[in-house]
Amino acid sequence: MEDRCTLLSAGFLLNKAETQFGRVNRLDNYRYNFHNLFSLTTNINYFEGLLHAFRSTGHSDTTATIQFVLDNNLRVSLREKPTFNVMLGYDAETDSVEFSYPWIRPVCARLTFGREGFQFVFNKNYVRFSNIVSEGWEVIDVFRSLLMVSLIRSGKYMAHGAAVKLGDEGILIPSFANTGKTTAAWMLCRRGAKYLTDELAVLDSDGNCLSLPCSSLVTSGLAKSLELNLTQKQKLSLRIGRLKSKLLSARFASGGVRLYPQNFFDVCDDVRITKVAFLQNGIDDFRRLSVDEAIGRFMAIRNFQLGWDSNPYLIAESFFNSRFDPEALRKTERAFVASFLSKLEEIHLVSSSNGSHYKAVEDHKEEISLKPVSR
Repeated sequence: MEDRCTLLSAGFLLNKAETQFGRVNRLDNYRYNFHNLFSLTTNINYFEGLLHAFRSTGHSDTTATIQFVLDNNLRVSLREKPTFNVMLGYDAETDSVEFSYPWIRPVCARLTFGREGFQFVFNKNYVRFSNIVSEGWEVIDVFRSLLMVSLIRSGKYMAHGAAVKLGDEGILIPSFANTGKTTAAWMLCRRGAKYLTDELAVLDSDGNCLSLPCSSLVTSGLAKSLELNLTQKQKLSLRIGRLKSKLLSARFASGGVRLYPQNFFDVCDDVRITKVAFLQNGIDDFRRLSVDEAIGRFMAIRNFQLGWDSNPYLIAESFFNSRFDPEALRKTERAFVASFLSKLEEIHLVSSSNGSHYKAVEDHKEEISLKPVSR
């Protein structure tokens, strides 16, 4: 479940940005190597919740390199440069899309496109600003968009969904945010499945899903159903989160606690995906989907959750630099999705009126040919 709560006041955001990134460190203080597919280096602890399992101490020889640098001395001027709008400009010498906005204080960022990766540099005011305007501009949105482009270029892909290993079967569970993929994954793992991810599923050309055990947002209801042995601090966080959610609604406060799945379940590095179960809410339904239906649902989830081609920096790059071709990437992306889904044994829609998708999976285990899990 995603934790993308909108904050209520600019004043709170200013304070939040100070603690969100903590002390600015040397760039190599935070290094991550994700299954040798990409490496991320940064001077902030922003990505710890997502990539803590992939902390690395040395340089990595990976397909793509990504850098995120917080630099409070960064200044950007769009004078005498081609501009996209009042905020975005282009530096042809460095192949960089630059952001400059005359807010209370200078708001600056620069995304540089390199042969082997990307570098995104921004100041603290940009963090505060992007949290207010939200979609597309936030640091996490920029990272996920760049990662999607890197993976597509290298013949890989990333889906918004959960994945578990049930016996010898790999089950991919694509869904929109707040539909129940975390609940489904954690409840299935509680019953003996092995965990891979409940947020972002990275797939290779052979149909394998690579583990991404990021911190999961667990609600009080899920924690109770799982009978988790929480610390007093975690229990307190749940109570506070539940109260905030009631007062502010889930739109502004999600009402859960961040937990690391590897502290509760077995995590496997990878699994060959053999079946897909799309999640849906509102009504009770369980049926098989055709490949064409599955492609449509898969791309709808992608467009809403991981719309890399609607990111303002990538749109600007495609406008200024004809060598960056989003249409070619989209064709490659769709071909990957079609090939991946067409090779699967079974694709199902699992819809629940009360969020109990995992029960539907268990109730129909014979229809989806799931073998019993040995505990």
